[in-house]
Amino acid sequence: MKPSLLKILRCPECRAVLALRQESVVETGGEITDGVLKCSGCDAHYAIRDAIPRLASRSAVRPETERTSERFGYLWGQSEPSTGSARSYHFEKMAAALSLEAPRGFVLDAGCGDGIDLANHARRPGVEVIGVELSDGGCATSAARVRSMPNAHVVQADLLRLPFASDTFDRVYSYGVLHHTVSPPAAAAELARVVKPEEEIAIYLYEDFGERAAGWRMSLAAVNAFRALTTRLNPETLFRLCRAASPVVYATCTVPHRVFMQVPGLRRLGAGMPFRHGKSPFGLTGDLYDRFSAPIEFRYSRKSAGDLLQRAGLALMKVSYDRGWMVRARKSVGVAANG
Repeated sequence: MKPSLLKILRCPECRAVLALRQESVVETGGEITDGVLKCSGCDAHYAIRDAIPRLASRSAVRPETERTSERFGYLWGQSEPSTGSARSYHFEKMAAALSLEAPRGFVLDAGCGDGIDLANHARRPGVEVIGVELSDGGCATSAARVRSMPNAHVVQADLLRLPFASDTFDRVYSYGVLHHTVSPPAAAAELARVVKPEEEIAIYLYEDFGERAAGWRMSLAAVNAFRALTTRLNPETLFRLCRAASPVVYATCTVPHRVFMQVPGLRRLGAGMPFRHGKSPFGLTGDLYDRFSAPIEFRYSRKSAGDLLQRAGLALMKVSYDRGWMVRARKSVGVAANG
């Protein structure tokens, strides 16, 4: 953990200032690798381990959240944490769909997964980025990916109890995470609390297929029924099954999508096909695992996606569709930060 992070960290339980217990600190190369953070308000203690502040209150994390974290942590743990050249990833999709300006200042990646977006932001001039991730696997991979980047931080925490001071960030975004929390409205309210007034939040949420034909809605219902089985499989078994299924899905979804998009009368059908973004036969393994592993999953219509941020006290700016709902909103001056 970089010492500069201390100025914005707060206790996730009471939001009081956290201080280092100096006798516990182990430093390597100017970074705190191990130590203890003590709350000045409620006297809670939190570990710094492997250079990551561990600010998730495990006693407050619900069992289904813990299961979701463990399953995604397994997936992120399979990623190779290369620090090589940047590649377009989730934020770039959101920026294109929502006409977002390039981030600057303090940026929060709320649910950073395996840290690809985190590393991409750290390469931008004038950006200091913090990735929050609950899973051990995601934290480990993200931290390894950005270890050589002085303007990137990884914090282990729950989105429902963000360990930051209110009105801290110049940009907050979350791609595909809020719909896997036990309370997306509570998570949205936390994002609204920590963004600065007059600054923006962008999120991505799963669609509920409400604007699709009856056949698509029936297929979603069938998949959801199948999830009742797959969410009970252990992560390693499910990952292997998803890897075996990936070439089949690629052949039946990605390839037809590419063909249909070349035929004027079939483009609308092709544009709505699932898993149309596959880049190689085994390239859909992670997407399939994501789809079939999470015990918690909420889905949204265009309206309810926008409502989620509006009910958090934000001014809705834009809702766009790209394999789900991308939503952009702004925090107005005078909106109370809740805490």
